Amino acid sequence: MPTRSFSLLAIAATFVIVVAVVSAALRYRGRTGERYSLLNHFISELGEVGVSRGAWAFNGGLVVTGLLLLPFVAHLGLLLGSVLGWIGAFFAAVAALGSAAVGIFPMNNLKPHVRAAMSYFYGGLVMVVLIGVAILVQPADRVAVHRIASILSVPAALAFASFLALPRILSPGIDPATLLDPSVHPERPRFWALPFVEWLVFFATIFWLFGMAFFV
Repeated sequence: MPTRSFSLLAIAATFVIVVAVVSAALRYRGRTGERYSLLNHFISELGEVGVSRGAWAFNGGLVVTGLLLLPFVAHLGLLLGSVLGWIGAFFAAVAALGSAAVGIFPMNNLKPHVRAAMSYFYGGLVMVVLIGVAILVQPADRVAVHRIASILSVPAALAFASFLALPRILSPGIDPATLLDPSVHPERPRFWALPFVEWLVFFATIFWLFGMAFFV
């Protein structure tokens, strides 16, 4: 299978999840009838069965996206052909499977949902860091991925790290699962830092994936 075909899989995956997110967000009406907002709604709320009208599209999109990305990240590790590249590809697979698991276990089943989401966030952070470094340190006589692609990892790593650190900064000692459950917050603020940063992770990941597909 040629490299271009693997890149097309990554592009298809980004297309699927963007369509799934947009379609679910446009149809969304919350518990109080509110429209969806990137400023104060978590991404996973789009998949909350019984609340989100487009939950089936969002959750299905996550599963399809995760499965489409598996062959791409495996091929990326093969192209880099280094220990860092292979470890990065492994954690990329963890993130992809975590993303798919978020679709299988929506917010209605909070404990497995949070585990799946954390697999995505932690796996994604290690993925972008290790693959970025692996691209940067490729031998001069065997550059499989243009070194400029390593720059893509910087905003993605910052977004992942910020989202993982924010609960510990804002609410130290509190279970992250509680913070990720909007039902325990009686009044939703107009701007909520944690879901907003989660959206930054989403956009940074899309940018990273699309860029990797282009440079590969």
